[in-house]
Amino acid sequence: MWLGLIALSLLSILILNFASEVVPGDDFDSTGSFLILGLFAFVVMRSLRVPTNSYWAKPVFGWKFLVALALTVNLIVVQIRGEAFSELDTNGWIRGVIFLSAIAFAEEIFSRGVIFGVLLRHGLVVAVTGSSLIFGVMHLNGYIGQYFDPWRAYWHVVSAIAFGVFACALMLVTRSIWMPIILHTFSNAGLLFRDIDEVIQVRSKPVSVDLWSGITYPLPAFATFVIPALILLWINAGTPLHPAVRGLAIKWKLIEPDKQSPVQES
Repeated sequence: MWLGLIALSLLSILILNFASEVVPGDDFDSTGSFLILGLFAFVVMRSLRVPTNSYWAKPVFGWKFLVALALTVNLIVVQIRGEAFSELDTNGWIRGVIFLSAIAFAEEIFSRGVIFGVLLRHGLVVAVTGSSLIFGVMHLNGYIGQYFDPWRAYWHVVSAIAFGVFACALMLVTRSIWMPIILHTFSNAGLLFRDIDEVIQVRSKPVSVDLWSGITYPLPAFATFVIPALILLWINAGTPLHPAVRGLAIKWKLIEPDKQSPVQES
């Protein structure tokens, strides 16, 4: 199974890297590549009949959805604050929305739809962990080549893994894959302001940090996604409490003790 998923991931990277060859023009090469990858992932998802096919429905509204929405909006604001959106003209907005939507569509369907769906048959922990790890490692694709910096690649992979964990939790709580797609679309908004030549120039300068600083650098970003994800997973599990914590909550009258049904005498 794992070899099959790895092979499928490598195939998706090849599709993403070479799909631009069949897209006419230069303006929408990347957008077209992601759309082709998204359609491929959608076909695979439907063909394998994974459990996540049920998540194409609209979100299930209720208090759980409101909590998930609040956490999602907070993460989006954290990621896009300070971006110069006022500098985009109408054409930039249109192309930007299409581009960001294509990325989110492709990556979420593949990672949360296909990979998570396949692994879900082996348990929720395996599905969340495995799909997030694969999602993170696939981001190494952008660092393979002449300007490979192991620290920058490691930081990006760790951040992507954390994002994947939250995206899984968000999909589970809202019962809809559309919520991770929306989150992913807004989270990538910073891509609209990056110049590819500047990115290459930055990556051509290796980062010089000591081992401990390099390892711990992405931990704040990791926690920013994983802590809200754990809250959502806890909610999805029915908000269970450890017996000791539950005892304190009852003692402090934060919750009511379970009402035991009277024992019927025969």
